[in-house]
Amino acid sequence: MIKTYLKPIYNTVWRVLIVFSVLLQASLMPLDFLFELRSMHWYRMLDLFISIIFFIDLIVNIFIYRNIKNNTRLKDIYWDSYSSWKFFISDVLSILPYALIFSNPYFQFFRLFKWIKVYRTVRFFQIRNIRMSTKISLWFLVSGFFLFSHWFTCIWLWIHGLGSNFSNADNYVKALYWVITTLTSVGYGDIVPHGNIEMLFTILLQILGVGVLALLVGTMVGIYAKKNPTDQRFEENMERLRALIHYQKISKNLQQRISDYFTYEWKQKLGYDETELMETLPYGLRNELQLEFKKNAIKDIPLFDCVNDHFIRDIAQYLTPMVLTPGDYLFRKGDIAHSMFFIQRGKFKVMSENEELAILKAGDFMGEIALFKKSNRTATVKSEGYSDVYELQKKEFEKVLKKYPQIAEKISAKSKLREKRYI
Repeated sequence: MIKTYLKPIYNTVWRVLIVFSVLLQASLMPLDFLFELRSMHWYRMLDLFISIIFFIDLIVNIFIYRNIKNNTRLKDIYWDSYSSWKFFISDVLSILPYALIFSNPYFQFFRLFKWIKVYRTVRFFQIRNIRMSTKISLWFLVSGFFLFSHWFTCIWLWIHGLGSNFSNADNYVKALYWVITTLTSVGYGDIVPHGNIEMLFTILLQILGVGVLALLVGTMVGIYAKKNPTDQRFEENMERLRALIHYQKISKNLQQRISDYFTYEWKQKLGYDETELMETLPYGLRNELQLEFKKNAIKDIPLFDCVNDHFIRDIAQYLTPMVLTPGDYLFRKGDIAHSMFFIQRGKFKVMSENEELAILKAGDFMGEIALFKKSNRTATVKSEGYSDVYELQKKEFEKVLKKYPQIAEKISAKSKLREKRYI
């Protein structure tokens, strides 16, 4: 936003700083109730520093809001997020340096309104960093669990009291141990609550522990059980093959070839079918995504060296991907010529009768001779292993020749050399 709302790196660093400040404040706040940290100079200065950060964040949010308001495209996407008064009020309430101004620690609870910003930041990172969204969710969940445990540890110490024979650190560790064992089980009985208030607090913690533990375990199982789409598609394909073999008589050789193809598809990360996603996108975005798929492969073809982006955009929409398995014939001598081909990956043997004429590898093209001469295929082309090619149909081939004469000259020159050799 406004140049994507500051530069992305600065935006990310700033958001991380806000989250860290909120987590630090939320961690120290219950300790202030126990040990009166607000009486210490370093804690008051830290509280003031966090207030300055929150104030700057408020100014940044207002700045973003004003620019979104005047930007039609961004307004349609982000208006609800930045125009809501609840976000503005939460930012204002969390700004004051309460530890510096007030002696009563309860005023510091107003700082917790900034947690709305933390939640929105986590959602922002999940949306903007889709690849890392699972790790971000896990980090947020684990951080929340330990912060939850920290708060209940401090509350237990406040109710139970500090042991006079132990240091503050020892008291805290013993209390944390009790909270964790109570949350994850019913405790070990080595630390026992006394009095009604402590027992009621223990009951509450045990009830909450059931929900917290179920949420933590369930989320982690869901994260780790979620399969990569290519892995899932590979397993589904192999299961379909097993079912097909069970009901149909298929030779061992063909079974193995099909199995090998699915394995190749999986290893090359080709198993994910993006068709369903493509269908949900508008025309413009669909074309842009298709261009992203193909442009790197197009640039790797020496024929297209030094071409401009307009050519890549034009040619990308005409190229159709094909996969050939070992021993497949791309075409045979005498076949009717409908298209030419660009090799993205693999190796092809060019033959005339039983004579080997050439070996073509990634970056080469073939099939253009018959298109220039408007005749049938002049040679046989066979895939040596698994190969990926792009097909350019005859009609689109002629468009390229007319629109980009320099490319046409390169294809024509190489075609004439091949024609002398193959015929």
